[in-house]
Amino acid sequence: MTQNGRFGTVSELPPVFAPMLPTLIEAPFDSADHLFEVKWDGVRVLAFCDESSTRLYSRSGRECTPQYPEFAALHERLAVPNAVLDGEIVALDENSRPSFELLQSRINLARPSDIARGVSRVSLDLVLFDLVFSSGQLLGGLPLIERLDRLGRSVTFGERVLRSEPIPNFGCALFQAARSKGLEGIVAKAMLSHYLPGRRSREWLKIKSVYDMDVVIGGFSAGTNSRSSSLGALQVGAYDGAGRLRYLGSVGTGFKDRDLVTMKARLQEIESPVSSFSDKVPLRSVRWVKPELVAKVEYRELTKGLRLRAPSYKGLRDDKLPQECLLPE
Repeated sequence: MTQNGRFGTVSELPPVFAPMLPTLIEAPFDSADHLFEVKWDGVRVLAFCDESSTRLYSRSGRECTPQYPEFAALHERLAVPNAVLDGEIVALDENSRPSFELLQSRINLARPSDIARGVSRVSLDLVLFDLVFSSGQLLGGLPLIERLDRLGRSVTFGERVLRSEPIPNFGCALFQAARSKGLEGIVAKAMLSHYLPGRRSREWLKIKSVYDMDVVIGGFSAGTNSRSSSLGALQVGAYDGAGRLRYLGSVGTGFKDRDLVTMKARLQEIESPVSSFSDKVPLRSVRWVKPELVAKVEYRELTKGLRLRAPSYKGLRDDKLPQECLLPE
């Protein structure tokens, strides 16, 4: 890369990098210096496009292009030689609301035959909200409003490729609208913010109407009554600043019948004789597993004693590493 932020040739794409992340705050606000948009309940991806191909990468840097063949031709929609686009893959329900439950049936598929069936059953959209690189030039040093202007001129939006439409000023009204529709929340971005790959910045803020967390599965317990032959509850945790896996409690609701069968089989494959939690788990008859699987849960509150109140299972996700599951600040 040259000193002015350009790569050696216009056709040269940058190395794979991690997306910029927002900081969680408690309350919505109004501001003439910010743009506000819906927080999409999907899978974050960076799309690396040149004149002949598109490659999709997850937050962890894993290529996931084969999982989402709907977007393999994204480069054909570009009006520039190449680009790196930041966005989120979502599954919209019958009310056009993002549904992680629908998306979860797609994100863990690996075999081509399973992916093909998934494409026919669950339609996905790619919602784009930033242009990070274009025509051989890194754009992270430009203000957000200029990057968004370039995004609008660089991509032909339409079926399956959508643009997130931010609004200025009225964060509180957008938050209330998102809450009334059962959406996850909103994101506020400073108009003049730069793009900081891999960093969590207060230039971007997220405000949630429903709390969710990515957690590490450290154990499970057997079910009772109608679930006696399958799974009862997951024992989950998240890492603190010292790298310890802290126990956050049990998750026993939110499962569908197919989840119970497939989850138990996967957990049995990674059973461990010892607990990975740094805390003592106040339960009997727990079967421990290696901390390799990440699940998304919704909850009402994280108590001072580090327990999730009213957690509900939303699905497994393979686009995030266990080490990335950190306790909220």
